[in-house]
Amino acid sequence: MSNGWERRPTMEARHIRDREAVEAVVEGGNFHLVYQPIVHLDTGEIAGVEALTRFDDGAPTEHRFRTCEELGLAAPLDMAIVERALAEFTRLPAGYLALNLSASTISDRALQTLLLADGIPHRRLVIEITEHARIPDYEQAASVIESLRARGVRLAVDDAGAGWASFRHILSLRPDIIKMDRSLTRGVDVDPARRALAMALAIFAGEVGATVVAEGVETDGELRALRLAGIHRGQGFILAPPQSLPVDEPAYEPLDLDALLEGVTHRGAPASDDPAGAISVTAHGLLSAVGAIESALALLRQRSDRIDLTDSSALLVAAERQAHHVGHVLSNLVRGLPGGATDDRVEAPDTLQL
Repeated sequence: MSNGWERRPTMEARHIRDREAVEAVVEGGNFHLVYQPIVHLDTGEIAGVEALTRFDDGAPTEHRFRTCEELGLAAPLDMAIVERALAEFTRLPAGYLALNLSASTISDRALQTLLLADGIPHRRLVIEITEHARIPDYEQAASVIESLRARGVRLAVDDAGAGWASFRHILSLRPDIIKMDRSLTRGVDVDPARRALAMALAIFAGEVGATVVAEGVETDGELRALRLAGIHRGQGFILAPPQSLPVDEPAYEPLDLDALLEGVTHRGAPASDDPAGAISVTAHGLLSAVGAIESALALLRQRSDRIDLTDSSALLVAAERQAHHVGHVLSNLVRGLPGGATDDRVEAPDTLQL
């Protein structure tokens, strides 16, 4: 039977091997980068790319970074990755470059020196930190971040809403970009709770002046639900996979406004004799309608300088139609009618005077 004295040399030997492996990666540059596009869900254009690390020795990425953090070697590895990404910057598509950094690196003044050097495209850089990571010194981290922001570098908080994440980074650091974790994206088109959370996150981000990016988008239904929830940027294999340079244009073609805002269906509808299920369907329908209204208004607000009179009228008509539908459903609920009595939508007029 082994004891602590027998295990200790083994653990120390493993740490030595891990340290040597990381040092070899940093010194030899034994890694390469792939880039995954972040896509405008309304247009299909690339908003930016995220640099993702792949190690030449085949080590799993998450395990290697976790080991680096434990050994106090995260900053040297992060710096080597940032230097490689900056060297490849001229080969990237238009938009921003997002760089994942550990919590310890965010507080390192060496990062400030590296990213504030002359010739760096500061306004096209985004630094990402995961919501899971514990930042030992928020004051120091905030100081570094603000010095970078003063030159145009933006901050993103990754994995928002994942597991036990408490949004502490979002509240403390006020990021420019909030990346919604894939656990919220998955099934957002069929789960009213996830849809409500996505809409709430979009509203919250608007209040604090941030942009939401949905991670892990995999299906057409999720794409549609995210746009209706007011989220207009996404990242996932259905949009574009991680890839080596050069980065290809996404094959994704967004639905036009008529297809997006009309005919919303709800898969997995429960039987009509299930009262709780009927309430869920009614709530889901209302969320879809409210999301359509918010989407139309967001498009008007974001593109007021580029949208013509005809498109403005179409958007307003669509928003008014959905608003009438919400009012109709709520009126029926107040009068005690069943949730199924919601199909007679009050149609908006064909034209609006602007």
